[in-house]
Amino acid sequence: MTTTELLNILNENKDISFTKILEKIPDITLIDYLEMLLETHHTTKAQIIKTSTLDRTYAYQIFNGKKNPSQNKIVMLALAFQLDLHDTNVLLTLSKNQNLYAKIKRDALIIFAINHQYDVLKTNELLDEYGFELLN
Repeated sequence: MTTTELLNILNENKDISFTKILEKIPDITLIDYLEMLLETHHTTKAQIIKTSTLDRTYAYQIFNGKKNPSQNKIVMLALAFQLDLHDTNVLLTLSKNQNLYAKIKRDALIIFAINHQYDVLKTNELLDEYGFELLN
């Protein structure tokens, strides 16, 4: 079931069998989603970690579920994967971080960077140019 289909069911039906709905929603963790991204992007942890510029040990701990990363660290991974805004926000949600919101100035710059497939370095240059905290 797609997210759109699920939202339509939740919005339209007043008498919902939540048991049936909940059975259709998979239990997904940040680790599961990262593994799925590695598979669908045909890449490796090592390649993503290098591109993300995260500390190697810390990044492997994220992938293994030993660290709960900050919003900045997740954005760095999203940039390394070249994710779109939707998938970036899914990662942020699964890591229990706030989603990017276009009406927050720093977030707006990050969203621009994501939409234009900037890497971490170029995103940090953009943030620095406008006086905002860098990702790392």
